[in-house]
Amino acid sequence: MGVGAPALLWLMVTLLLGLLVLLLPGRLAAAMPSGEPSMRVLEDAGQRLDARQALASSGWTALPAGTPSLGYSDSAWWFDLRWEPAPAGERWSQLELAYPVLDAIEVTLLDRTGTARARWSLGDKLPFDARPVAHRHFVVPLPEAAPGEEVVRALVRVHTTSAVQLPARLWTAPAFLASVQADHLLQGIYLGVMLGMLAYNFFLWRVMRERVYLWYVLWVAAIASFQASIGGLAFQYLWPEATWWNDRAIVVFLAMAVASASFFMIDFLELGRLGGWMLRLPRATAWGCMGALLGAFALPYAQAIHLAIVCAVVAMCGALWVSAMRWRQGFAPARIFLLAWCLVLVGGLVLAASKFGLLPRNMLTEHATQVGTALEVILLSLSLAGRLQHERRLRERAQAEAMATQRRANERLEQRVAERTRDLEQLNRRLEQASRTDALTGVANRRHFDERHAGAVQRALARGRPLGVLLLDLDHFKRINDTLGHPAGDDCLREVARRAALLLADEDGALLARYGGEEFIALLPDLPVPEALARAERLREAIAQQPVDSVAGPVSVTASLGLCCRVPQDVADGIAMLREADEALYQAKRSGRNRVTIDLTTAAASAS
Repeated sequence: MGVGAPALLWLMVTLLLGLLVLLLPGRLAAAMPSGEPSMRVLEDAGQRLDARQALASSGWTALPAGTPSLGYSDSAWWFDLRWEPAPAGERWSQLELAYPVLDAIEVTLLDRTGTARARWSLGDKLPFDARPVAHRHFVVPLPEAAPGEEVVRALVRVHTTSAVQLPARLWTAPAFLASVQADHLLQGIYLGVMLGMLAYNFFLWRVMRERVYLWYVLWVAAIASFQASIGGLAFQYLWPEATWWNDRAIVVFLAMAVASASFFMIDFLELGRLGGWMLRLPRATAWGCMGALLGAFALPYAQAIHLAIVCAVVAMCGALWVSAMRWRQGFAPARIFLLAWCLVLVGGLVLAASKFGLLPRNMLTEHATQVGTALEVILLSLSLAGRLQHERRLRERAQAEAMATQRRANERLEQRVAERTRDLEQLNRRLEQASRTDALTGVANRRHFDERHAGAVQRALARGRPLGVLLLDLDHFKRINDTLGHPAGDDCLREVARRAALLLADEDGALLARYGGEEFIALLPDLPVPEALARAERLREAIAQQPVDSVAGPVSVTASLGLCCRVPQDVADGIAMLREADEALYQAKRSGRNRVTIDLTTAAASAS
């Protein structure tokens, strides 16, 4: 991530907030419910009452205005909803029950005389197509009728293993349409932010191969899936028939989100290096969440979600405490990390409180976690950028200190005799050469290759000449180390490097370097595709044609090679050639090893 990445991410945050400020007030104002029914509730602990018996019961309790939230319960609950006539010239057209994870709902619509006008059986235990209105919430159409027969009352029976909540809303037709549009806008912005951050950091992980980015990507994917599941979007669009899975997806994705976030924190805050309680706490919560994930398939929903929520709250509180401690220890990127977890903690606590019936379910509790997690993923991307900048500053400081130490040493050495000065200069030259040479094989190391590669790309651009990038990987090298020992493996690496260096020695500007482990890389400037491919094939044959004499005896060695050769379009394309050569190498591995494979662009150029 470059220097401009934090500024880019802040720009994204600014644009997102600007979009919300400009567009959402008007959309939300148009989408506010046209009316809310008055409500009373009756608990049916034995689940034995029918509609007639429930209406005749004396155990009804009036509920205050707002959304009822009764926590988790094994009882069945009856809700008696009544509403006033719609504004003049309009009529109520829909009744919405805006909590999509209720298991079983029976809705009976009554007119002024108490006569049943319609009945509906709803719930997430039924396939999505069974709903009368295709909506992520449970929506019931209110039938038109003559004056005196219009529906003014609904009797709703709810039995669910999730939290018992019944956010009931009445809509006129225009208001319902506006609410659907506003909901799509909100969900689209949220999922767009999540998918954008996921794709961006997945690309960084593919390029940088740092595990911290992979944990971040898994966390974003899991938390977005959790929000889509608990909000009903996943049931509507992804698995409308999979009712068994839909009941467990919420627990599974919540547990995955907390576990991946805990592992992300361990890598991001470098807790593995510190050890102690700061490492044990996130590990414990991560494994606890994995237990909750398995419990989703073995335990009742209420128990599994309780376990997952407890793990989530403990993990978020632990993340706040650990990141605050790391900040106090001078780990600068922990500041943004701490702020990000403050946001998600607020959203998570609001969600947990609403599930346990401690807070009412309203617009705030419904969208708090989405706002918190959306801002968190952006801030965590900023914190990743800050972490990289922190590491760069540490390297620069170490380099500055090394340079200062060297200057002081030079000042002292200037006072010595000329012979000692010449000896020191020779030593410095040997050290410089050693810093650019692989100690085992004697060829260039990766640092030297990176410097030469940048210059080779610039020259190829200036001359309009092709540049070849050749990646070489020894086949089954781990088997050699495991069966014959590492000294034999070292002999193989040295001999392969020697043969490759001899073969490339007559190429003007060619460079061979050890890229890491059993991988070597070569630059082949100014060679057309056929010549580069022929040179790669000769190199493969030179490695395979004669066994290597090692301390364990003769060892047969083969190699797979991946080639990318073309005129780079720009500096970025020159860097991309490394990735394309790597992809060609892996294609050679998949195709049977001991072969040369060229990337698609090179192959197309060769064919033309």
